[in-house]
Amino acid sequence: MAKTLHKQINLQKVQGPDNTYTCDWHTDWAFGITLHGGCTAAGIYSALTTHLAHTPTPTSSNPPQIPPPLHPRSLHHNHHHPPHRRNKHNPPSHPHPIFQSQDPRHRHGHQLQHPPRPSSPSEWTLLPPPNPLPNFKAVESNQKDPNWVMGRIKGEFLPFTDRMLILAPRQGHTTNGVHDGWYKLLYANNDNEEYSPDHEGGVDNTLLTFLADALPSMSDMLMRTGGAYDPHGIQSRMVAWESADIRNKRRPAVVRNLLKDAMKAEAFSNTVTLDVELKKRVDPNRGNGWFLIRTTAKMLEKGRMDVDVVIADENMELLVVAQQTVLVLEAGRKFSKGRKAAL
Repeated sequence: MAKTLHKQINLQKVQGPDNTYTCDWHTDWAFGITLHGGCTAAGIYSALTTHLAHTPTPTSSNPPQIPPPLHPRSLHHNHHHPPHRRNKHNPPSHPHPIFQSQDPRHRHGHQLQHPPRPSSPSEWTLLPPPNPLPNFKAVESNQKDPNWVMGRIKGEFLPFTDRMLILAPRQGHTTNGVHDGWYKLLYANNDNEEYSPDHEGGVDNTLLTFLADALPSMSDMLMRTGGAYDPHGIQSRMVAWESADIRNKRRPAVVRNLLKDAMKAEAFSNTVTLDVELKKRVDPNRGNGWFLIRTTAKMLEKGRMDVDVVIADENMELLVVAQQTVLVLEAGRKFSKGRKAAL
């Protein structure tokens, strides 16, 4: 899926003195005219890292500027032009931003290298604790796990969800406002509902940036609306699918989301701010594994919801910490009569 995401982003540098990049949008990312925030953030991250990878090697006389200035110009799409992300270095004395890259190819300024810095293991853990780790090999062979149920979301909006295999807690989400799910990226959409592991290469940090917003609807979870992305409803439909074991031949559950169901929503959410901290650089050559995403809604009051996100790998190593501020509004504002095009 990493290669698919980069292909859809289609990052292009605009010729000229300003460090300006364009980024395409794709219907996989869209709910009508609304772009998915994680895909937008991934496009910005791709532009920034591409820019930094092509800047001159820092020296003592030409030190790095961290963070480099980034000025997104347009983050909404239309039917004719892709959105633009602009990364422009303002001070006229330096025509290009400079960055001390961690890539060994850019470590030529030995005088700027830092001495070894301390590291130590921590007893940090998630609270409340998630279910015990799944037997990943077993679930990929369509065997039942005692603590997790497997499925994917296939529907008429946000099609990228069909590329994600999900493990949901078998006994449900017992702490309202806390959602746990294990995610593995699939190779491709296909109509016969078969799936396969992602053969497009490993996961990179651009894809992790996207995953920081690949979340269920936490407002639906808190209010228990039963909406299209209410985790309680998704989990119960996965369990119901699995119980029909003979008919479904132990295949992962397929939860279908239809546009007509979305239009029955009681509320809809828009991300106002999204802060993503990548805690380590993942090696895209290590293959495609499972990722635990813990999402916590800390509050929902008068339409404001604060959400924390933690992403860890199969060894429970911390990869990403993210925070969101979300605006939750009554659905009538989006799905009012005569405004179906607002989707």
